[in-house]
Amino acid sequence: MPTTTLGPHTVKDWLATPEGEHWELIHGNLLMTEEAGDNSRLAGEIEFAIRLYLRQHPLGIVEHNIAFHFPGIPDAEREGVVPDLCYIPNDQLDKWNGEANVQEWVIPALVVEILSPSTARIDLVDKMEIYRKAGVREYWIFDRREETIRIYRFSEDAEKPVALQTFEETLRTPLLPEFSLEMPKIRQALHLGKEERKQSP
Repeated sequence: MPTTTLGPHTVKDWLATPEGEHWELIHGNLLMTEEAGDNSRLAGEIEFAIRLYLRQHPLGIVEHNIAFHFPGIPDAEREGVVPDLCYIPNDQLDKWNGEANVQEWVIPALVVEILSPSTARIDLVDKMEIYRKAGVREYWIFDRREETIRIYRFSEDAEKPVALQTFEETLRTPLLPEFSLEMPKIRQALHLGKEERKQSP
């Protein structure tokens, strides 16, 4: 379960949380979460695939666990998020501050979150609202247990996913032309890791 410190808190309180801990500020409440090992491995596989693509197509950068504050949204001082993964296009990189602990005004084009039972509502409701208001164009929510991916494109539908895909399918996005995320291969890689652990003495 996440550690929750009920608000009202502001970005100033969020920035004062201890370094090295995974705190987010959601509607004025401070939440500290810890990432499950298999969620981390899935995020790593997705990041690797996008990073390989961007080496061949230098359209931007992909990063994990970067903190964002979006000053342009309503109640901005009560919101601060740390997505599992994000793709930031080149047209946003002039706002990137490599020395800052929190990126302000930088708007990722694509955000990826991987569900945990204790944080599912936050990802599916609260953070979706924040990303939509901030101007994130596409939002992928991976459910490792159900092996599904909800894909939101807010310009097409502000509330509901435009697609629900499975780990048996290949994901594509208009944000990254010719990119494909072959989920069967990622699923196999994750399962191979489990089999190797079972067989080790």
